[in-house]
Amino acid sequence: MGDGGRGGPTEERRGGGPGFSWNNTIDYRGQGHGSSALNNQGEERLLDVTVNVDRGGKILVTFRGERGRPAAFFHWHGDRIGRRQLKADVVSEDRRLHGPMYISVDGRQNVNSVTLEATDGRDRLKVNWDRK
Repeated sequence: MGDGGRGGPTEERRGGGPGFSWNNTIDYRGQGHGSSALNNQGEERLLDVTVNVDRGGKILVTFRGERGRPAAFFHWHGDRIGRRQLKADVVSEDRRLHGPMYISVDGRQNVNSVTLEATDGRDRLKVNWDRK
């Protein structure tokens, strides 16, 4: 699928979930801003995003929060629903919240936007992010 060497240092390559393969990934990146909100209470600011897609269609999305901290982390099995659109049924890092995530990308491996509405039947997480 692509060169896995573009993903950066080992410390950036955490997670991925069971069966995620770091070799032959396509790495998308985006500089922008957005927010995540759990149950409409207090938004967490999201800055840059990294999307890694492995050959088997598994996808890892990581957002950077303020002061460089990881803000949100999702992994899932996804599908390409168009040339520039990815859709995935995601699960949160704590494996509690599930829902569809839509990711818009371009031909230069940039992420343009990310949206998500995830729930466990009781709690609800909304994520909206756009490129600068």
